[in-house]
Amino acid sequence: MEQGKQRIAVFGAGGHGKVVVDAIERNTGLAVACVVDDRPQPGAAVLGHPVAGVREVLLARRDAIDGVIVAIGDNRTRMEVAAWLEVQGFVLQGVVHPAAVVAPSASIGAGALVMPGAVVNAEARIGANAIINTGAVVEHDCVVGDGVHVAPGAVLCGGASVGACTLVGAGAVVLPGVKVGPALLVKAGTVAMRNMEKEG
Repeated sequence: MEQGKQRIAVFGAGGHGKVVVDAIERNTGLAVACVVDDRPQPGAAVLGHPVAGVREVLLARRDAIDGVIVAIGDNRTRMEVAAWLEVQGFVLQGVVHPAAVVAPSASIGAGALVMPGAVVNAEARIGANAIINTGAVVEHDCVVGDGVHVAPGAVLCGGASVGACTLVGAGAVVLPGVKVGPALLVKAGTVAMRNMEKEG
């Protein structure tokens, strides 16, 4: 591992773990410290990084880790693991892929991930442990709650807000100023034209 790089542990060895490891490797200031998973497969590796074991491995390697990102797609599970990490005193590391566009006035929460081709525009706020996935657009003044997943190709138009742990499905559109409540699903390909407090 090169000197001067932040050493980031990746919690999660599934498909989302792959894109997180890739995003870390493409950042010149970051390096993968280790990959862990609560259900590791024997001999498993993520893009050439062996899965070191279960979460307790992080405790044993604490001195070699500068931050941890939770690479789990399921919102509820991601937030549960993030809460455990914070209790253990780990820093939650956000990662912005170098092929993403993030306005200087936007804010990205601890542990959040912004993937390639994603756009986060002026004064948008991305919550902790949120995922702004490949090609998603979060327009000006949007508020994205903690643990939200904005799936590939989804668009949040200006001033929209999405409550904690909601999934905005692939290709969905939330129109300007629309408020989507917490722990909901905006189905893939749909258009949210009015405030959503419950699914349907």
